Amino acid sequence: MTELVDLAPEECERLLRAGVFGRLVLTTVAGRVEVLPVNYVTAGDAIWVRTTPGSLLDRYADGAPLLLEIDHVDYGRRHGWSVVARGRGQRLGESERSAGERHAPGPPRWVRRDDAVWVRLPWQELSGRRTGAGWDLFAGLPVSRAAPTPDRR
Repeated sequence: MTELVDLAPEECERLLRAGVFGRLVLTTVAGRVEVLPVNYVTAGDAIWVRTTPGSLLDRYADGAPLLLEIDHVDYGRRHGWSVVARGRGQRLGESERSAGERHAPGPPRWVRRDDAVWVRLPWQELSGRRTGAGWDLFAGLPVSRAAPTPDRR
């Protein structure tokens, strides 16, 4: 039986920056917990998600505690990892973003929309765990934003 091992915050950050897809968790004013699949990018120490005006994320993320979870599991080999980023959401319209933020590549669009609202999640806490040993945590990512470096294990 393998054990569960906590990941160092630096390893969590590298995995978060390499990823492209996760689940954003928020709570509505009625107290209902919602889990939303999202494409994301990182810039600085923040996660950026594009959403539609009027969406759940648009209505409830601004100033609210948010959590983004990403993971990868290989059931056949019985190993995997999970990373959680926690912070407070900030809703930004396109015009409120800096020039650098507007010119940086955004998350891939799966649905074509003309207008967008951005939610910025500066992480205040990163935590993660892995199971299994002797494997490259980055090797199994279906899509990776960051190229692996030789020192990644």
